[in-house]
Amino acid sequence: MPDNSVMAFILKNVDLAPPLKLTGWRKIAIGTWKTVGDPSVYGTIEVDAAPALKYIEDLRAKTGLHVTLSHFAGKALAIALKRDPDINCILRFGRLYPRKTVDIFFQVASDEEGADLSGTIIRDADRKSIPEIAREMNERVKAIKERRDRSYTKMKNLAAALPGALSFMLLNIGSFLMYTLNIWTPLLGTPRDSFGSLMLTNIGSIGLDEAFAPLVPYSKIPLLVALGAVRERPVVRNGQIVAGKTLKLCATFDHRLIDGVHGGKLAKTVRAIFENPEKELA
Repeated sequence: MPDNSVMAFILKNVDLAPPLKLTGWRKIAIGTWKTVGDPSVYGTIEVDAAPALKYIEDLRAKTGLHVTLSHFAGKALAIALKRDPDINCILRFGRLYPRKTVDIFFQVASDEEGADLSGTIIRDADRKSIPEIAREMNERVKAIKERRDRSYTKMKNLAAALPGALSFMLLNIGSFLMYTLNIWTPLLGTPRDSFGSLMLTNIGSIGLDEAFAPLVPYSKIPLLVALGAVRERPVVRNGQIVAGKTLKLCATFDHRLIDGVHGGKLAKTVRAIFENPEKELA
């Protein structure tokens, strides 16, 4: 029998409850980042949202579609990448390989409560109108929530079935094959080029004004943008301080692919589109 006087000094370092049951997405997240160090750089732009909101309202009235700021922002970012193609690259074996298309990956909730995440990709987003992006996305989001979308479900189900320790290896093997070696096969269980040119997530939908989302290393994207909530704030118009509506776009980018000059060009394009969509999207 152990000495009770000795056992009294052997205590738990942390008092912990039983482990949580993890969703497939959470296991993927745990397997994604092996260390905290990465080449991420962060930047924010705040834009006058009123012109964009008016433009969206007109599109809704004209098309009858549920057009949102996410659709608008996705189009704006696609145009920015088209205008500065040096950003739209993949890093392989120490060299940058330009993409031939501009494809935007939208992170979306896969359930009504928003407890689990999924995503959908819009190919050739720079060539599509905002209504076309909205129509395609709305159909796919509905399919995701109704569990009819198979493009990412198979990958998430596989990750959910694996022990957390193996998810890191699985994700990185898949990334190495698809992006580093540029090889794809249906046996991988994922769509071709699953994540596109950049990721966009709408944190405003959960009430956040600003936040910086982490890059997803195995996706090989150079840029992730978080779209904040629209808030009423004082703005200057024609030299006068008036009540206005603004929102923040928070970018996390890989400094190996994007530097300050690239970031400045992207910010200038996105700001111009948000503040004068009638001209920039004509």
